[in-house]
Amino acid sequence: HELEIKSKYELAKLAGCTPSWAIMACKKLEKQGLMKGLKVSNAKKLFELFHAIRPKKQIYRSYSVYSIDNAGKLIGILSKSNKEFAFTTYAAENLVQKYLFSHRTDVYIKEENMDKWHHELTKIGTYGGGNLKLIVATHDELFRKKQINDKGASNGPWIVNLPQLISDLYTEGGPAGEAADMLLEKLVKAIEAKK
Repeated sequence: HELEIKSKYELAKLAGCTPSWAIMACKKLEKQGLMKGLKVSNAKKLFELFHAIRPKKQIYRSYSVYSIDNAGKLIGILSKSNKEFAFTTYAAENLVQKYLFSHRTDVYIKEENMDKWHHELTKIGTYGGGNLKLIVATHDELFRKKQINDKGASNGPWIVNLPQLISDLYTEGGPAGEAADMLLEKLVKAIEAKK
């Protein structure tokens, strides 16, 4: 909803697919009553479709990094690595709306960086279980990630796009599902306001 896409060709380029595939996908979504042209007509149902079809199985590694006593230090370590990443679930939700207790930090990374991250994190923590989960990203998770800049800072942490965050929170369940409901309501209102 933030992109203001003007053509299906532009949509195809952004999605990394052929224009004919983008046209076909948009027509299918129009038949389902989810879109009209390039405008979303039922944001909640479109999101539910996105959440239902995205892969749920993830490749990840977990670490216990207790020497880092707050999220700010972890963000600093991740940011200094010069590797692409994006926070999701509890940490990302906390940066956006501050509803959940952040008991674990989940971070999407590129698969080719997994061994480098592992080497760095085992220097400052232990491997297996814990408070930090590195998840191998597919194309979607790092697509349209956004940087959160607090109080004029220009180098804040990166989080996944809002639909991805909502989907990850629903997958987590429990209180995270409640936070997802709140974020989805805000997303739907933002889309409705653009109509």
